[in-house]
Amino acid sequence: MRRVFTVLFLALFAVSAVEASRRSRLFQKFYKKPANYDAEVIPKNIEVVWYKNMRLDHFTWGDTRTFDLRIMWNNTFYQPGGPIFFYTGNEGAVSTFEVATGMMFDLAPMFNASIIFAEHRFYGATQPFGNQSYANLANVGYLTSEQALADYAELLTELKRENNQFGKTFHKDSQVISFGGSYGGMLSAWFRQKYPHIVKGAWAGSAPLIYMHDGGVDPGAFDNITSRTYVENGCNRFILANAWNAVLNLSSTDSGRAWLNNNTVFKLDPRTPIRNQTDGWNLNAYMREAIEYMAMVDYPYPTGFLEPLPGWPVTVACGFMNATGESFSDQDLVTAVANAANVYYNYNKNASFTWCIDFNICGDQGTGGLGDDALGWPWQECSEIIMAMCASGGANDVFWSECGDNIYDTLKQGCVSIFGSMNWTTANWNIDAVKTLYGYDLSGSSNLILTQGHLDPWSGGGYKVDQTNTARGIYVMEIPGSAHHLDLRQPNTCDPNTVVNARYQIQHFEDFFLQRKAFPAFPWCTIFKHPYLKNH
Repeated sequence: MRRVFTVLFLALFAVSAVEASRRSRLFQKFYKKPANYDAEVIPKNIEVVWYKNMRLDHFTWGDTRTFDLRIMWNNTFYQPGGPIFFYTGNEGAVSTFEVATGMMFDLAPMFNASIIFAEHRFYGATQPFGNQSYANLANVGYLTSEQALADYAELLTELKRENNQFGKTFHKDSQVISFGGSYGGMLSAWFRQKYPHIVKGAWAGSAPLIYMHDGGVDPGAFDNITSRTYVENGCNRFILANAWNAVLNLSSTDSGRAWLNNNTVFKLDPRTPIRNQTDGWNLNAYMREAIEYMAMVDYPYPTGFLEPLPGWPVTVACGFMNATGESFSDQDLVTAVANAANVYYNYNKNASFTWCIDFNICGDQGTGGLGDDALGWPWQECSEIIMAMCASGGANDVFWSECGDNIYDTLKQGCVSIFGSMNWTTANWNIDAVKTLYGYDLSGSSNLILTQGHLDPWSGGGYKVDQTNTARGIYVMEIPGSAHHLDLRQPNTCDPNTVVNARYQIQHFEDFFLQRKAFPAFPWCTIFKHPYLKNH
């Protein structure tokens, strides 16, 4: 998807496969399965249970095959009559969602709630066909959002049955609030929309619900917001916008290649030297991935679930890209952006770390260890959740123009490159699937909390605040100073006040959803005392 406009037509076909896998990795940012899956660390505050004999196909009675679905729950705070806080698991091992969604544990004591995380079919340990789950289209074809939502609906129904398979029955009137971030947020919102008799309300954080065909979102929104985040943090836009051509210039000459292969800024893996301009494109993709990931996880405190990062990593990265003016050599430009990329890839300054820039050879150093389910999200993007996103360059963003005449042709090439060996064709996808299955119009919806972080590139694919409809309990919130579903993470003393305030409001919205109390006009400007703010 991402190529410098001056050489787009020469490079598009050569790099389409690399780009297709890169854009899929953007959505797999948090939820990677450990490389040694047997050593997966299960958080101590949850218990692992399994739903036995989940239907493989909920939409036909002729297929009676089943599989086991993994669940993690915490009932420490639950009291009879309390609600169920239900996380709609997304594209990875369910244990990683528990780590990234600490807000559920913060709210549960206030509501006497049970906390349940359900693993998405075909991810983590929930493999319907075992190690053959991704062997062919006939198997992986059961990986769909609607099948996953039906799994969740059946699970919650079972939990309210007397003498159920878990040996723990929730009251039939126990209310359910669904939670989810990113794709999990999409599922959370769709769960409320498709199963309103099961789910009372939903909190969907950073969910790009309309970033699909006919959703009304500019394909360049992601990269526009990424660029804005860096410029607002003091980066010189010229440096970022021109570094990519600088790489291509250097990779086209003997002296330039010599410098790229032997400099003091980064050390290339011996398996992936710069030999030609195609390798230059690989270097661009590698550095760009770091820039985009840091925009997504621009959190105010150090984190380590992708790579060890400092607090506010974009600000740190901009320290290398804030020189003024436009008089830079190609080496100057590459040095600046490479130093910024090192904030992501090697912040701890490991002297032996090397840049392996060809993902086909080394895998993805940005989200290493995706495990056997690494094909999961690419499959979903090549079947029903087909996101129309690309950079435009120029005034829109600091990257290169890559949209071409038809973005779906480019996406199709990527799908063929990934699934062509399984005989994938365009008969296996539907670019209007989300529009048909769930729709983009909120007029028939209710009890939805849709949060977007102002810093988050994915926020461009979500609803805007003017879609708020308090009469139906629809609250669309753009949170200043917040990156990718920061609002769902464990509260931290470094969180911006805007995030603290948003969480406080959301707690009131959930009170309203559960009808624990009437919801008056919100006191936007008043002094208050509340356990949440007292504790955090």
